[in-house]
Amino acid sequence: MQNQHINQFLDYYSGLPNPQYAILLKGKWGSGKTYFINEYKKHLEEKNQKYIYVSLYGVTKYDEIETKFLESIYPRLYNKKTIFAGKIAKQLLKGTLKIDLDYDGKADGNVSIQIPNFKPEDLLNTKDHILIFDDLERCSIKIIDLLGYINYFVEHQSYKVILIANEEELEKTEKYKEIKEKLVGKTFEFKTNANLAYDSFLSELKNTNKVKENILEKEKSNILELFEKSKSNNLRALRQSLLDFERFYDEILITHLAKEELAKDVLYWFFLFSFEIRQGNSDILDLPKLSEEYHELLIVDKKEDEAEKTKYKLLLNKYNLYNYSDAIISFDSWKEVLLNSNIKQKEINLALKNSQYYFDENTPSWKILTQFQKLEDDEFEKLLQDVYKKFCDNEYKDYKHFKLVASMLLSFQELNLLKITFEELFILIKKNFNSLFEKNFIIIKDILFSKNKFMDDKSYENSPYIESSSFQELLKYIDDFASNKKSVILKYESETIINAIKEQNHNKLFELLEGKNDIRIIDYKDKPILSQINTDDLFNALMKTNGVTMHYFGGIIKDRYNNRTKELLDEEAFLKELLGKINNYLQNNEVKVSTYNLKKEIKANIEIALRVISNVQN
Repeated sequence: MQNQHINQFLDYYSGLPNPQYAILLKGKWGSGKTYFINEYKKHLEEKNQKYIYVSLYGVTKYDEIETKFLESIYPRLYNKKTIFAGKIAKQLLKGTLKIDLDYDGKADGNVSIQIPNFKPEDLLNTKDHILIFDDLERCSIKIIDLLGYINYFVEHQSYKVILIANEEELEKTEKYKEIKEKLVGKTFEFKTNANLAYDSFLSELKNTNKVKENILEKEKSNILELFEKSKSNNLRALRQSLLDFERFYDEILITHLAKEELAKDVLYWFFLFSFEIRQGNSDILDLPKLSEEYHELLIVDKKEDEAEKTKYKLLLNKYNLYNYSDAIISFDSWKEVLLNSNIKQKEINLALKNSQYYFDENTPSWKILTQFQKLEDDEFEKLLQDVYKKFCDNEYKDYKHFKLVASMLLSFQELNLLKITFEELFILIKKNFNSLFEKNFIIIKDILFSKNKFMDDKSYENSPYIESSSFQELLKYIDDFASNKKSVILKYESETIINAIKEQNHNKLFELLEGKNDIRIIDYKDKPILSQINTDDLFNALMKTNGVTMHYFGGIIKDRYNNRTKELLDEEAFLKELLGKINNYLQNNEVKVSTYNLKKEIKANIEIALRVISNVQN
């Protein structure tokens, strides 16, 4: 049994009459040192061996240690109402504490305190107690002074002392090793016993919905295997992960227990992610992005050696993963659960319902093919032919659905599972894409500007696009196609700004150029739409509107270029052209209310905007 030798030696040590040295039990934070010593304390109690346990966490002075002595020896004597507790402890250790034992109301010593059945010899005679000092590295007293203080008990009072610490922190102190040699006779490095700790942690769960019996006891070996692979060795991470999982189980998995394999797989990813995050590796939840970097090096740059050293590949190797496609729940949802403690029940339950574990005779072929590695040859061929036929007929009309199926076919073609040349397949994909665009199934404006539908364009119905070099070519084709349409779209959309000015619709102006933080609405706060606007039409609209509308438009222009994208700098030429028209008009027309507003609200704010752009460029 792990650490059994430590138990055996501590028993031997406690039997020595006057060892004249202390024992150091060392281990990293969360390795289970305190758990171990708590179990050993129970062992001492079974042997009727007395001890004084003191945690030095946050202790700033010796009086506090002595107060903790008193609390440990006789807890009833020390409580929050005993305001002289520190003084009592000090007198106790000096042997000067006297107590009113006969309840006559007269102090028999320096402090008057009444406790029934009190035996002063229990306080004064502590030589047969083992002193246990925990959390040495977390004490606020200088470690050299603290060890000197503890050495007094060992060398001059013949106490047996057990020290518990993360020695890596203590070793940062100068002269630590020198004084350690004088005080510590034996040092033991504690080895994490996750197996025992696991059972103890399960006993802390509420277990309202029988999470222990239904899954955690059954999956103990798999969870501990993940814990070992994580190389965390921090039992606190294991404990907290179990507590967090119970909440996730109560809110989500309890309704999916009939799908046993689903529950197991979700549990697997939950603990894998949780163990990594608790080591500070929250980028485990950016696996899709890390995967892109890996494939960029491997496929595009042909740098295989560098690709093998990426975080993505190291994480896959660490847990013997093929890829991350079996994570079931989207990574955005995992981030919410594990980083923000936000369990979006509706979204997660939908993802689980869409997973392979709920496949039946009504499940579409394309969805089953997302798990093609698990299919028999005949079943795969049948499903692939069905999907390919439907794709040839351009039946996948949703943009994301189209991309997912295209990514699958391109991947199958690369793997030689789809018997067609890349050129033939790519011609078909482009033909379908253009057809969907022409029939308005694909809206380029949405692809370019929408914050809603395509802000995280990585998957369709929780099935991620299949990455391949061929799929990268498709993405480039779509980007180029959209970019070629961009100026035309912006020019067309710019007319909505002119119409808003004509209609004196201030809310619409603000919505278009500043946005409303509403993902359902497309705005152009970071898109150079004004570079495509018809300046003559805009100027004429400004001349026919009122001062309030000028005020709104001018204010938007003034603030538009503060902390925004460099792409907006393309609007500089527009601003200069509009300013020229305004200056020309003001020079050739007498002062009226309209010219006053034009100068104050539009001209002045354009000049401010141009200065901001100039500063950014410089």
